[in-house]
Amino acid sequence: METTGSKLTNLSDTELVSLALEQNQAAFIVLYTRYNAGVKGHISRYVTQKEDIEDICLESFQKAFSQIGTYNPEYKFSTWLYRIARNTAFDHLSRHDREKNYMPTTSINEDTAELKELPATMHNPEEDIITQQEYDKWLTNIEKLKDDYRTVAKMNLIDNFGYKEIADALDMPINTVKTKIRRAKAQLLKMMDYSDELL
Repeated sequence: METTGSKLTNLSDTELVSLALEQNQAAFIVLYTRYNAGVKGHISRYVTQKEDIEDICLESFQKAFSQIGTYNPEYKFSTWLYRIARNTAFDHLSRHDREKNYMPTTSINEDTAELKELPATMHNPEEDIITQQEYDKWLTNIEKLKDDYRTVAKMNLIDNFGYKEIADALDMPINTVKTKIRRAKAQLLKMMDYSDELL
């Protein structure tokens, strides 16, 4: 897939998953910003405490990203992600709470029949606005980085250039490029208040 120089936000979920399978960190970030609001909304159907929703959302993305290789592209990525979020929410609820709220007391099977029963999409325009706001914040924070970090971060995370392409373009050793990108990501994650485990 030729994606050099393209905007990752314009790619489909399937294309982003393909990049994520190659450990493209920017693809994970775009998927996170695209579905963060939707996942929180889905979890809030089962859990009411805001702090718990935040924790479950983060854990859901961690599970999804660590198991990205198990995603079946025959189904919508959102369906797969929301299923993980629902199971994670159920894991956080005690059996008593589930019975009290008339929820299933056994784990949910990952079979195709149940997957087909889920709505194809579960987000609304308001969530798209929230997602765009988060991505705009991400871009704004990249601009706040020091010059050398900002340049490599833009090339890697926005324009999707590889380490070697950046090294050649900037006439810089590839190990230096890797170090600068790693440090830039660490700074961005702090600025965005994301867990480094997520990425």
